[in-house]
Amino acid sequence: MKAGSLACAAAVAACVASGASAGTSTAHYVPCGSTEGMGSFSGLVTYSWVSGGTASVSIVLSTTTPAAMGGFITGLAINGGSGVTGRSFVSCDMSTFAGLAGPVSTPPYGSFMAGASTGNSWLGGGDPSKGIGDGNSATFVFSVTGAAADLSALTAEDVFGEDPQMAVRFRGGSPDDWSDKVLGCAWPAPGAFALLGVMGMLAPARRR
Repeated sequence: MKAGSLACAAAVAACVASGASAGTSTAHYVPCGSTEGMGSFSGLVTYSWVSGGTASVSIVLSTTTPAAMGGFITGLAINGGSGVTGRSFVSCDMSTFAGLAGPVSTPPYGSFMAGASTGNSWLGGGDPSKGIGDGNSATFVFSVTGAAADLSALTAEDVFGEDPQMAVRFRGGSPDDWSDKVLGCAWPAPGAFALLGVMGMLAPARRR
């Protein structure tokens, strides 16, 4: 998708603001840790629950890395909030992404509950330009399962659990083909600043 897909994020926010559903909430997600200190993104998360043991979460994920640095988002992984018993990939409006069956391995961050990638793993493979490039966005949709009482208590800020809540993979940066593994947290969120300080210590290694 082109940069104009930012309009999609605005449309989602407007829909929520108009009271589309009493069980709908939104939150912004930003980087809160990185192995290299290179990649940057923004995420608009919309969580929707109406009734029963199933809910939906959409993520409008945008690349915010400076254009001169290049780089593509090629993988996304998310965790589950309190009471979530299952989470699965439903769709992405960028056809180069496909779902990853959980648990999703996200070294050096352990594993996450579900995800999507342009390759056969979160780490990726193949042409990184199939990912989300400079100024572009993509919308990912995941289903969430659990007891109705638990799902009704979740919001977009805690639907992915405690920090870290998501992991975003970057590949194909310029000029030296850098890559990065970036954690994401709801903003503002308790513990996000502390996590940023701890994970920032890994940045000087600048692994490929």
